[in-house]
Amino acid sequence: MLKIKQFIAFVDKKIDIKKFIKFVITGLINTAIDFGVYSICLELLNFDVKVAQPIGQTFAIINSYFMNKNWTFEKRSNYNLSEILKFLLVNGASIGINIFGVYLFHDVFGFNEYLCKIPIMFITIIINYFGNRLFVFK
Repeated sequence: MLKIKQFIAFVDKKIDIKKFIKFVITGLINTAIDFGVYSICLELLNFDVKVAQPIGQTFAIINSYFMNKNWTFEKRSNYNLSEILKFLLVNGASIGINIFGVYLFHDVFGFNEYLCKIPIMFITIIINYFGNRLFVFK
């Protein structure tokens, strides 16, 4: 039992469970925004998946910045260009991975245009959490 408590304390120190849970909730909201805009682009505007993907993600990223700054990581400082640029760098990497992932899973492996987003989300969650926690909102 002691080893489990030590492990939980170690994980909590490294990850900060409270912030990670807030990050996941923010991510779920961002995912809903991303999928909503992505679906509108596909169904109503007839955009290609490779165009719809970055548009949906852009809307989610805007929401992500404000929610992560103010709620997840509780940074009450003023908005500044350095922080915004770091946030955009982390999320730019995420967009690149997402676009490649959509291409790979949709065009190469033949996944449905909605299912192709799911596998890559797990990778971008980890990249975004640590990028935001350790680089943007440290």
